[in-house]
Amino acid sequence: MNITFQTMNPSYRSPVPAQQRRAPKAQKAKGDYDTVNISRTSAALQDDESFARMLARKTAAQLDSVSQERVQELNSRVADGTYIPDPQRIAGRMLGLV
Repeated sequence: MNITFQTMNPSYRSPVPAQQRRAPKAQKAKGDYDTVNISRTSAALQDDESFARMLARKTAAQLDSVSQERVQELNSRVADGTYIPDPQRIAGRMLGLV
């Protein structure tokens, strides 16, 4: 960073005439700046896939305890338009509070 202090110019004009101003370069600037490169390796993708498989197995194991009668009842209530979900209960179940 280069800082130059100049005295106040009462006309508020630039000290450099317009003809001498440089146009910004269109090419990539070279210098000291930060860069970030985010990429996923195949190992990270495999970890994600194995986590998804484990989560699917755990969820499927929990679904075995659901009775088919309850599923049929909910299907018919949804089809009839009489099913009214309880948002507080749903949120609590999602957060593991209920």
